Amino acid sequence: MDKGRIISLLGGIILIVAAFLPLFYFIDGVYSTFEITYAVLMNFTDNSTMQNFLLQINPSYGMAAMILALIVAGFLLLTIGGLLAILKKSGGSIAGPGGMIVLTIAGFLYAGALIFGFLAIGFYLGWVGAILCIIGGAISPDKDKSKINVSVNQQQNVTTTGVPIGSNQSTHNSESVSNTKFCNQCGHQNKKDTSFCVNCGNKI
Repeated sequence: MDKGRIISLLGGIILIVAAFLPLFYFIDGVYSTFEITYAVLMNFTDNSTMQNFLLQINPSYGMAAMILALIVAGFLLLTIGGLLAILKKSGGSIAGPGGMIVLTIAGFLYAGALIFGFLAIGFYLGWVGAILCIIGGAISPDKDKSKINVSVNQQQNVTTTGVPIGSNQSTHNSESVSNTKFCNQCGHQNKKDTSFCVNCGNKI
């Protein structure tokens, strides 16, 4: 197993674990993205509960709904990115970081600059996993092998049995010239052991 695969695998596991660990202080306590997502899905059809939930997040229903949507999307991206990173080396290099970016935006929308005082271990571990997935996806020994194969093929095309192709042609040409002689009268090329020109009959 190559280094990139190991790093991606580790990053994927951390992403999944981070999705179930406390993310940041939210409303009245520190919750994970899984807990918030579960609460939203379980109460999604209860209008009174959801309205009360949204008001506790932000006085604006639109802003509160956006924050909840980003948290739910972040949870899905973390879990999907983690699974992809485990199954495929470069799978989590997009979904994992994307999930953490979405969750970071949600945190800033909820608490602004105060978010740095609300962060919990799940947030930090999530970014560690996302960065590991990016590094693992960037390391690709398969690309290096293909470059080496191309280089070897080019070298094989230039040389045959250790001797340059041009050198073989030059040697062959010099040997053919040394085995012939030209007629002084008509310039015809004759074999070296020939005494008379086969073209004009002149003695050579």
